[in-house]
Amino acid sequence: DPSGNVRAGRKNLIINGGFDVWQRGTSFTTSAEYTADRWQLQLSGGTATVTQQTFTVGQTEVPDNPTYYLKMNTTTADNNCGMFYRVEDVRNGAGQNVTISFWAKGTNPSGGTFDFMSSQRFGAGGSSNVEITTPLTVTSSWAKYTHTFSLASISGKTMGTGSSLVLIIRQSAGDTSTTAWNLNIANVQLELGSVATDFEHRSYGEELALCQRYYEVCYAWQQGMATGASQYVAAASVLYAVPKRALPTLSVTAGGFGSSVKITVSGPRNSSTSGFGLQGISTASGEIYSDTKVTADAEL
Repeated sequence: DPSGNVRAGRKNLIINGGFDVWQRGTSFTTSAEYTADRWQLQLSGGTATVTQQTFTVGQTEVPDNPTYYLKMNTTTADNNCGMFYRVEDVRNGAGQNVTISFWAKGTNPSGGTFDFMSSQRFGAGGSSNVEITTPLTVTSSWAKYTHTFSLASISGKTMGTGSSLVLIIRQSAGDTSTTAWNLNIANVQLELGSVATDFEHRSYGEELALCQRYYEVCYAWQQGMATGASQYVAAASVLYAVPKRALPTLSVTAGGFGSSVKITVSGPRNSSTSGFGLQGISTASGEIYSDTKVTADAEL
């Protein structure tokens, strides 16, 4: 619709804007750590905890009955401390107006405002970032905030690997105060055009699948017999629920079950964007069991 008042179908460029998916856990304190799926904490020398918060059933402050929101509680503040979200591919919205809308409440940094930013990042080997910054002030009550960014054209730019459009809410770059603050955010939407429309609801299953393109938790059950130690047994092949954006970084946690028979997991092997293989190595004779957890990280 040229008026921008009605848009249908997958208008929200934000994945997990409703904070329904938390594959990594529900409490986080480490800088550069992903918290709710697709949302990254950056501390920049500060100290903060990001947690999953649950709305009271039937509350009316934030419409459409969301289940969760994200809270960033900063106990020792610092400039540039905040939350980052990366939209894959800097081509998204380039040369156009894009509008972001969300609900928020909290306390402002000592300087009085947050930096609310868009950053067009052209990836490794690409052109320099193009950034737009506007102030954001919140109150202690839930309120809806909207802003339209006029993104620069990418004409003449060099595209690198892993480009993105980054949205940032942070303590202002020039504000070095350490005074505590907190930020609560819910129902975040980014859409093309200059009008903020109603928040787009997707099912949990669809939202999870969109998140799993970037991060997935997998489990493999391995079982076998060995006549001694150091034998290759109990191979397993795992296919991802969703193919990954790029070749992921894999982290393996293997558990052994049984009073005396153990297994050491070797691998992953033959890793691809579609899956990987595991091989168990015995540490004693007998029956071997292992329940192996593997996380696959293909975040930008």
